[in-house]
Amino acid sequence: MRRRDDLAIHNERVKLAVTILNAIAIAFFGLGVARPLIDGDVAITPMIVVHFVVAVAAVRVAYMVLGQLKTDDAEMEIDR
Repeated sequence: MRRRDDLAIHNERVKLAVTILNAIAIAFFGLGVARPLIDGDVAITPMIVVHFVVAVAAVRVAYMVLGQLKTDDAEMEIDR
């Protein structure tokens, strides 16, 4: 296999992981935060706060995972 193929496979796997994390964040926010507030349960309960924290954490982890994307340009690579 060529380096370019390995690079493309790696980047696609990273993007898939970020997509999954984003879907998890949307689910936690939508079902645990937005829906109870829209349904009329205006009181902020500990469970709503937990769902919100999990959603924010999933987005932050997804953002960090995006940092794992690689390029085939040697000048653009950042040593980690």
